[in-house]
Amino acid sequence: MDEEKRPAAEERTNDLLSRAEQGLVITTRDDQNDFTGFLDAARVARRSGGRLRLVDTGRLSVFELEWLAEAGTDLYTSDEARPNRVELGLLAKACARGEAVIAYFHYGILTAGSGETPTSLGFLAEAGRDGVDVHLSSRERARDLAGLAEIAHVFKGAGSRLVYYHHGSLDAGLGDLARSGGWIHISDLNLPAGEQGALLADITAEAAASGSGLVIHLEKGLTVETVHDLLEAGAFVLFKTPPADRRSAFRALERRARKRTLDRRACYLYSDFLP
Repeated sequence: MDEEKRPAAEERTNDLLSRAEQGLVITTRDDQNDFTGFLDAARVARRSGGRLRLVDTGRLSVFELEWLAEAGTDLYTSDEARPNRVELGLLAKACARGEAVIAYFHYGILTAGSGETPTSLGFLAEAGRDGVDVHLSSRERARDLAGLAEIAHVFKGAGSRLVYYHHGSLDAGLGDLARSGGWIHISDLNLPAGEQGALLADITAEAAASGSGLVIHLEKGLTVETVHDLLEAGAFVLFKTPPADRRSAFRALERRARKRTLDRRACYLYSDFLP
């Protein structure tokens, strides 16, 4: 290491260890420190009741990531960093030994190819079978909801999760995905005014019955009646609107929604972000 870079690297490591000692949930990328610094921080965080969450960009080797996972590091990777079934399987086993999470975000296209093809539904299904939580979004590319519903049962049977972030109007295929065990995030921004509440409640009920969940990101605001019905049906409602006035009927609904906390596997890194 160059002499001028050494103090900066040591400062980053010391800062990471300091936060780990405080029992914090720390999210960092693999290019922000070296393997030894991450490993020390993971061990300290575990002793202190915190967590280290590492975003994998491909900089570290699979062997190094296995060590980190066994030390309790949650791994967040993607098809851009690690589109390799064998590697994902090894990391999933290491995470299971370390009681850590491995989450894989699929950004690219999806095809009907074999399970060895990183762009195929079969590849995602096999990753789920190995214990990897798979996340994908329709923000950039339309997704085949029927295809996702077909593989969601694999995740459910393996104890892993298929998490889908839906952009656009409601689709009947969302109910099939929820029924098969898929987790669904959706924003109210693109929902048409009117009767969307009944379909959302139906999807929520399907998800709850299958052991998954529907997460509603409220950005423009639904009616009081609709939000009440969604909470009654078991939806996770994330209010992104300004806090309601204390005299508003929404105030009680906001308090009720905050009591239902999403666990760390129901979203990719941050619950308030819709990829």
